[in-house]
Amino acid sequence: MLHLALVVATAPVLWTEADPKLKPLLSAPSVAPLVEKMEPAVLVVFTEGQGPAELAGRDLPEGLPPDHPALPGPLGPDDDDDLMRGQGAGFLITRDGYALTNHHVVEGATHISVFVGDDRSELDASLVGSDEKTDVALIKITSERTDWPVIPLADSDNVRVGDYVVAIGSPFGLEQSVSLGIVSARGRRDIAPSGRQGLYDFLQTDASINPGNSGGPLLDIYGSVVGINSAVNAAGSGIGFAIPINMVKRMLPSLQKNGRYERSWIGVSIQPVDQDVAPGLGLTSTRGALVREVVSGGPAEKAGVLPGDVIVSFDGHPVREANELPLLAGDAGVDTAVTLALVRDKKPLSLPLILGSHPDNSAQKLAAPLLELKKAKGAPDPSIGVSVLTLDGDDRVRLELPKDLKGARVTKVRPGSVSFFAGIAPDDIVIVANGKRVNTGEEFAAIVKATPAGELLKLSLRRGSSTIFAVMKKP
Repeated sequence: MLHLALVVATAPVLWTEADPKLKPLLSAPSVAPLVEKMEPAVLVVFTEGQGPAELAGRDLPEGLPPDHPALPGPLGPDDDDDLMRGQGAGFLITRDGYALTNHHVVEGATHISVFVGDDRSELDASLVGSDEKTDVALIKITSERTDWPVIPLADSDNVRVGDYVVAIGSPFGLEQSVSLGIVSARGRRDIAPSGRQGLYDFLQTDASINPGNSGGPLLDIYGSVVGINSAVNAAGSGIGFAIPINMVKRMLPSLQKNGRYERSWIGVSIQPVDQDVAPGLGLTSTRGALVREVVSGGPAEKAGVLPGDVIVSFDGHPVREANELPLLAGDAGVDTAVTLALVRDKKPLSLPLILGSHPDNSAQKLAAPLLELKKAKGAPDPSIGVSVLTLDGDDRVRLELPKDLKGARVTKVRPGSVSFFAGIAPDDIVIVANGKRVNTGEEFAAIVKATPAGELLKLSLRRGSSTIFAVMKKP
């Protein structure tokens, strides 16, 4: 009798399945509980305007074309209304819908909308206040809801180098992405992202921050905000910067009430103390701020400050680096009485001073009659497409201009506008308009407003050491 054995073919074993009951081999904590709790209050911010918000922003490399794959999408001209679209991040700070983001995320936007957490219902939002010099903006969701999730704000003065931090945002359009790192350094003030000057006091982190992260929260291990993600170093991988949240706290009341930050000032332009000249000034180190110019009629002149003085302390706070002084003076408050400790002719000197109102406060930031970005579809654009501020002492130092030069500094030129085609560029100084001397941004705005549509605007501009002529027909 013939017996046949049944042979059952078995598939080869290609892997070993993990035992779900295994205990962890390392005691590495997960950030998942933190993310799950805080992510519902993180916003994806969408903008529409006459120029792409992130392309004009601080955290992108120079020279990217509008269709560059690094830009958050969709980003480009709209066939119907020629609007440009950008994307960033933000986070809720009050139950009734106030949220923080970056100034450069919403700069020039005519429409703002948001996603909240993982909800893909698009909600309108409005710009409440913004400050270009610190890159902070306050927005509010247009809603009657009063129970929005919020993220608490920490005391960023207590953040230490080496502390773990978590960044949440929408890098390259990848919404609600999370990265983990540490605080790499504090007090980074010598940063000018995309060449834009400001009053920065950045926290540096190696938590990944990329285009689209702008405006999102940098969180500590307790789930509280220590900073607003703002900028990346395009030349260095893994180097990002965040605005410390304590700086933002000081600004919030003014942003909410006035739409801008009311900054105080001393009325001087300054420069660092070089180690070669420090001994000759009576200093034992390079600490302090060397006064280069005293603004005529300003608080410093009234207090007796002279060019060549070295300010070593501001109201009891040591000035370790020159770029600390504008931050200290700007936050102290208009009409506040302070004491400056100086070194003059190698001798210590103490001067009382009443802080004044920074010229930017009266400039109203953007000259609204010139910008007028929001218009009905198909309607003619009534503006000339520039934004201006009154030229101040800081501008003169940065642009290496004569200390007595007055005018209106161009801060932004809208692509496709009459000013754009006339060749006007940011940091051009308008000194004469239609034969009239221009001393302030307000004077230039008034001249433009008084010029009838269809008439020529003839401008003399200071650009570096050259004077140039520009002419355009007012729309």
